[in-house]
Amino acid sequence: MISRREVVTAGVLGTLSSAAMAAPEEAQREQGDIGVQTQLGQIQKVLSNLNSTVAQGLVGPSLNAGYIGEIRDRFTTHLRSAGKFPDFMEIGIDPFYDVYDWHVRHSQQIQIIRIADQRFAIQFMFTQLVVRWEQDRRYLGQPYDRG
Repeated sequence: MISRREVVTAGVLGTLSSAAMAAPEEAQREQGDIGVQTQLGQIQKVLSNLNSTVAQGLVGPSLNAGYIGEIRDRFTTHLRSAGKFPDFMEIGIDPFYDVYDWHVRHSQQIQIIRIADQRFAIQFMFTQLVVRWEQDRRYLGQPYDRG
């Protein structure tokens, strides 16, 4: 026969031993879950990057992409303070290429004029963007009016 002591101790030891055996399995399962979550996060980043690349290739950038958005922000500030769009704004080479590409992508007429001192400007909206090739490539000056 089984004594009362054996039944009680077997129950307590059985519970502890099964809990001790389950702990490593749960730890492995949790580590596996963390690994899967990490890999899913990496996959999500790659898919998001792929999605934006395809959207830019097929649809094209928005009207506020790159330097165009920054130029328009400066135009808006000038418009709010002076009540009109600026006559001129100085830009570097990279913003010039963005404005040029914007004209090409949206099938807009490109108006480039030569200014004294070996300068040239491209018309964007109502403003002449004067290219300052000696400045930083990413240079964006403050908009200004004649006079």
